[in-house]
Amino acid sequence: MISLKPRSILLISAIFRVGLILFGEWQDTHMEVRYTDVDYLVFSDAASLMASGQSPYKRTTYRYSPLLAFLLIPNSFISRCWGKFLFSASDLFVGLFIRIILKQRKVPDDLCTYSMLIWLFNPFTFTIGTRGNCEPIVCAMILWIIICLINGNVVQAAFWYGLIVHFRIYPIIYALPIIENTISHYWKISIKYRNIDCNNKIHQNQIDQSNSLSTKLPNSINLLLILAGAN
Repeated sequence: MISLKPRSILLISAIFRVGLILFGEWQDTHMEVRYTDVDYLVFSDAASLMASGQSPYKRTTYRYSPLLAFLLIPNSFISRCWGKFLFSASDLFVGLFIRIILKQRKVPDDLCTYSMLIWLFNPFTFTIGTRGNCEPIVCAMILWIIICLINGNVVQAAFWYGLIVHFRIYPIIYALPIIENTISHYWKISIKYRNIDCNNKIHQNQIDQSNSLSTKLPNSINLLLILAGAN
């Protein structure tokens, strides 16, 4: 049994990632092998160009969405670690969204917590964001889209999906399962309303038949009384 609450897990994970980012800055300065991802330097240079009013694509090898460079503009005037903190925060949201999705699927609480821990303290995942890779943003957005679909917010899911495909092209591979999920969702809703409509019609027919009998019965009784009086 895990006694830690999700809030405590997120807090510990956040502190751990801050420590890794600070250690990475020290390693970049004092060691030959850099901790920071090479692509992060490209992101930062492109963001610096955008901050000065130029195109981020003037930076050689920058082949990403201009939105990424826009998000990292604070690298130029707040801290060069801004992007790492942003990516690491997205990584924390991934862990939170994993728990939310599992809870909505009625998964036991312990298993939800274990799944959250496996993501947040996986060496592969926490080094990605702290080294300056933007993939945690994509992961968080994909999971948020799933949450929107589970809750029936199709329009919102479509908006975020279009945005994330613009941000990074490869999430286009999720289009087919998203379409299938949406179609099946509305198919179930249509069947539900058809059943309700059929039940309403059956109930209305029963009421009509009952009313018809109630009107015919007094007429039959009156006819019998008339015949009896005539005799």
